[in-house]
Amino acid sequence: MPADSLPDEDADLPPAVRWGTRNAGLLFFLALAWVPILNQSRWGDLANWYTDHLHHSFATWVAFFRGLEIYTRPFAEIREGTGWPYYTEAWGPMPGFVYPPGVMVLFLPLTLVGRLAGAAGLSFHAFAVMSVLYMLALAAWALHQAIQAMRVLPRGSRVATLGITSFILMQLGLQGFFDSAFLGAGFAAIGAWRRNKPDVALLWLAAAAFLHFRAAIFAPLAVVAVLQCWKERSRIRFFVPKLVVAAGAVLLSLGAFALMYPATEELRTSTPRAVSAANVMGVVIVVSLALAGVLSWRRQWLALAAQGIVVALVFVELQPAWWHGAIVLAVPYFIGVLREESFRGELALTRGAALFWALAIYPVVWRDHPGQIFVEFARFLSLG
Repeated sequence: MPADSLPDEDADLPPAVRWGTRNAGLLFFLALAWVPILNQSRWGDLANWYTDHLHHSFATWVAFFRGLEIYTRPFAEIREGTGWPYYTEAWGPMPGFVYPPGVMVLFLPLTLVGRLAGAAGLSFHAFAVMSVLYMLALAAWALHQAIQAMRVLPRGSRVATLGITSFILMQLGLQGFFDSAFLGAGFAAIGAWRRNKPDVALLWLAAAAFLHFRAAIFAPLAVVAVLQCWKERSRIRFFVPKLVVAAGAVLLSLGAFALMYPATEELRTSTPRAVSAANVMGVVIVVSLALAGVLSWRRQWLALAAQGIVVALVFVELQPAWWHGAIVLAVPYFIGVLREESFRGELALTRGAALFWALAIYPVVWRDHPGQIFVEFARFLSLG
């Protein structure tokens, strides 16, 4: 049933709560912005360790001068002599970008600000803080989209799902990772689909693919959206241009992958896969088969397809980094997108099973867990 024909599920909530659900992203940002502003981390991040938020601006600037070499040559060979004021040593043997070209669009505003601010004498630390605030704003936007998606999805374990989502987005934002952007686009696509706007959903999914290769987790919804758009092509305004834009974004991403992949051969051949560690493969297989059984029983085929993609990515995972694990969120969000359960309790149990699966494989594969953000806060506050 399209969401447009469903009753307003927030109608029974107090006005203050309704206001909170509509403005949670802004509140999320305001509640956390003090952390990068007041901390003494050289890189501006919570852990005083991560530099991706600085590297991506640097790489975007280098791409202006080196073109496609940003994908085909080690970054250490092409970054010199470009005049970037906030130099970092990271990513030396890797290509400057291992992401689709959308990341350059995303970081272009920060890159231009950095170039002008550097000429004006803005300190390295100040630009680092500015960069983390930008990442935190992306995380806040992603949380807003997650809440809007949950508002039009059938009820059941929604608070638990949003709670885990907020923990992951909090860490992504405060540690300076842009992965929130493609997740937010995926959540926006789910909301658009439930509002009976498959063309809008398709554009959001194309944006996700243009930002990150891991947006492949949303591919099952993309297939369904394309089929639905084709069925409704007579009523969709600008159907052909929208389809061309979506296809173009995906093709550009695939082209970037084809350019980047040979340049990462040394990393791929010298780094053991995450599942090669003791007991990792066994845990992943057991809990994944259990969830697959539940999803099949409840006929949640979209979530089952997303889970299959996540597991496939786990088996090719080279870097067991916690931010890579954010892809598990697609599975609980896909539950109820196409098929609603007969009553809320069934969907709550199904989505709860997906959350259990996510929490089980997260620390095993990616060496961390969504609650790690609180450990980092304890260190930051000198309590741990």
